[in-house]
Amino acid sequence: MVLIAVLLSLKMLSLAKNELEKMDKSQAQKINDNIEQLKIDPHRSRSGMNIYKVAGKQKPPAYRLKIGRIRVEYLVDGLMIVVFRIFMKIVDSFFMCCSK
Repeated sequence: MVLIAVLLSLKMLSLAKNELEKMDKSQAQKINDNIEQLKIDPHRSRSGMNIYKVAGKQKPPAYRLKIGRIRVEYLVDGLMIVVFRIFMKIVDSFFMCCSK
């Protein structure tokens, strides 16, 4: 049996590009490195990259990549990954900050 790895192509929408450009270079590079890793397997979490399916019934489904406090939202349409939103989580959950 021969396994063939297929790398998906990546498209980043202008809103996501703009947010990435606002970040400092080291943070933007870390985000870019993680986004590049999505080309290998966009559905599976791995060390330093938590991936969750976003609730909803949209087709194709959206996913959220968590990298520290940064969130990257994307969808996988065939062999194309479309990154449509990058943002920073600003407020911790009430339950997390008050459970001490």
